[in-house]
This record gives sequence, C-alpha cells and structure tokens, in this order.
Amino acid sequence: MMDESESRRPTVLLSAYACEPGKGSEPGVGWRWANGLAPRVELTVLTRASNRESIERYRDSLPNGHPLRSVRFEYFDLGPLALRLKGIGLLPTFGYYVLWQRAVARRFAGLADSVAVVHHLTFCSLLCPGLWRLERAVSVIGPVGAPLVPQFYFRLFGSQAVVQGLRDRLMRAFHLLPWLRRVLGQAKVIVPANSETAGLLESRGFRSGPVLLDTGSPEPGEPSSEKCRRDKVRFLYAGRLERRKGLELSLRALALARDEGTSGWEFEILGTGPDAARLRSLVAELGIDGKVVFVVGVGHEEVLSRMAGADVFLFTSVRDTSGGVNLEAMAMGLPVLCLAHQGVGDITNDGCAIRVQPGEIGQTIRGLADGIHQFCADPVARERMAIAARARALNDFRWEDKFDRMVGHYREALVAKGGLDSSREGESQG
Repeated sequence: MMDESESRRPTVLLSAYACEPGKGSEPGVGWRWANGLAPRVELTVLTRASNRESIERYRDSLPNGHPLRSVRFEYFDLGPLALRLKGIGLLPTFGYYVLWQRAVARRFAGLADSVAVVHHLTFCSLLCPGLWRLERAVSVIGPVGAPLVPQFYFRLFGSQAVVQGLRDRLMRAFHLLPWLRRVLGQAKVIVPANSETAGLLESRGFRSGPVLLDTGSPEPGEPSSEKCRRDKVRFLYAGRLERRKGLELSLRALALARDEGTSGWEFEILGTGPDAARLRSLVAELGIDGKVVFVVGVGHEEVLSRMAGADVFLFTSVRDTSGGVNLEAMAMGLPVLCLAHQGVGDITNDGCAIRVQPGEIGQTIRGLADGIHQFCADPVARERMAIAARARALNDFRWEDKFDRMVGHYREALVAKGGLDSSREGESQG
C-alpha cells in the first residue's frame, strides 16, 4: 500500500514555451502534455503571453470540474523590441527562446521554488534545457533531444552547411559549457527523447532515464479501403519544407526509381517553408513534375484525411528529434520509408517500415530507391506493413502511458532528493 505522502499529487511547474490548443507541431505537443498532466498533478503551466487568448478561450468553453479549469497558467513574453526583431527575422527563434528562458528563470524564481517539481518540456534540446537556478524544487528535464546531422548530409544544407557543422560540434561538446553542466547537473531526472540522445548523454557522463518520445499516437482514424485498388502507389510527406527535412533525398530517389523502370507512383508534398522554391525547381530539373504535387494551406484535419488515402509515408529528414508526424501517418495505416535514425528510428521497426541506414548521399538515394521499388512491386507486403504500422502506433505510443511515466519520473526525482517533500505536496488524492 502507498503511504500518505506517496498518495498525494506532486505540485509541478511545467515550463512549456510552446503550448496552444488547436495547433500541431510543438505547440500542440505542449498543450497535450498540459491536458494529460492536469488530472495527475497540481499543475502550473508557464508559457508565452501570445498563447493567452487561445488558452483562456478554450478553458472558458470547458465544463466546471474539468481538470484544466484548476490549472494555473502564467504568461510571459519579452518586450516589444525583441518581439519585433523576432517577427522580422533579425532575432532567430532559437535566440528569442534562449532569452525567454533566461528571463523567466529570473522573473518566476519564487514560483519555481514554491512547487515540488520544475519540469522543462517544449523546445527541449541539450543546447537549452532551461536555465533555472533552483533552491528547493527538483528539476526534471525532457523529453530532451540532441538532433545531430550525420556528416554525410551536411552538403544538403547548401550555404548553411558550415553553420550546420558548427552547430553539430557545439551539440556534441555540450558538456564543456559551464551553464549547461550546471542545468543538467542539477536535474534529478533527464528523460531522453530518442536512443541517440540517450547515448550522447551517457557518453558525456550524464545518467539518463529510459527513452520517452515527446509525442504520442493520435486518435485513431480510419484508413481508406481503396488503397490497394489503385494502379499507382501514392507516397506522401507532410511537414515543413526546409533543408533539414531532406526532401531532396526523397525526390532524387523517386527519380532514380523512375529511371530504373518503376514509374507507377505519385508523390504528394503537404506543407510550405523556405525550401519550397528550390524543391519545385529540383522537381522540374529531375523531370518528375508530372508525378509530384505540392499542396499548401492544408489544415490538420485535411492532412489526416490525405494520409488516410495514401499508401506510404516518405520521411527522409536528416535532423529531427522526434519526427512525430510518422506516428500520425502510421495510425492512419501508412507504412514508412525513412532513414533509420533519430526519433523515427525509435518509432518504426522493420515490420512496419523500410529503413535505410544513414550513409553517403549516393548510397542513401540508392537505398531509398530500392525501398520505392519494393513498395511498388509488392502490394501484399505493403498491406501487411500498413497493418503493423497502425497497430504499433496505437498500441506502443499511447499518450496515457506517457503521462503516467512522467508522473513516475516526478516521484523518482523527489525520492532522489531525499524523499517526497510533503510540505509542498497538494492534499488532493491522485
């Protein structure tokens, strides 16, 4: 049986810079965690002031007694000048984020030490895992990522290749930076977002917990029953169009497969971003413009609908902590063609995906083209992998399991400090 202190719900400050209802990507992840932790702990959420209107409007629509009604939200943004510089691109998002973390660590220091646990969550990387200086509370960090680019792929970044190389060196040397050693050293629990991050942490002398992906499987939708009846295999990508997503690898592999006789495919790209114009030009250069379709301005519900009607999710990102969009695709019954690394390497297995080991660019394109040949040539195997993908997404990456595991980490952190601190525990029963 639990003793009295173990039955109380920890008081938690969740640092969630990105946290907003009705959004995808990082804001949606932050909001999902806030929703899931609300009934399990006494929760305060610290987020950006720009999120206030949508959060308060959503909370006002909830019935009395809903767990989110009892959550305390604190809002903060930097001043008008910083916001203006960020808006026009002179202050990069990561730079603004670091300054935001520094400011909230000072402004909300009293709040941080009035709770039992401070949990740094969204946009959580080893280069900025929060900047808190805690006197009484315990620190939990994660799921934290260290998205590194295999050196083979630096030239995919074009003029930014040197910058990317320097970023990777800095990420690998994070343990040499005094403020990062302090922040990570004070953490009682560090939760890695993928296996590669866990390995990097441990190689640098930091003890990490078991891998916990920062996102989970969506509510299950229904795949289309027409998939295997078409004469073309529909590959699909959804997400930002930027260099780190490695879409050039996808396009060159599709062109190679076409040149080698596999032409019964089409590729739909959902999204926009700074690499869109270059990718459109590359499609024309490769002579596959009649087989590749770019779709912009697609909302989340339509993305899921288009996933339901596709056959294979093609994901060749070279830098992604989680790649959670793969879970959405798998839940809609899509097998995956991907690189076997980072988050997608943990999300998939050989039963639901064709996974190409990172290597020289030519070797990677060859491996992806072979995967395209296989998916196009064998509809029975494709359907078998689709069923396995859906089952894996819905059974192995459940949000509820993640929330329970995180609460377990809170208790682990409090025990590591020297026992659950009942002077700062809530009185309600979990």
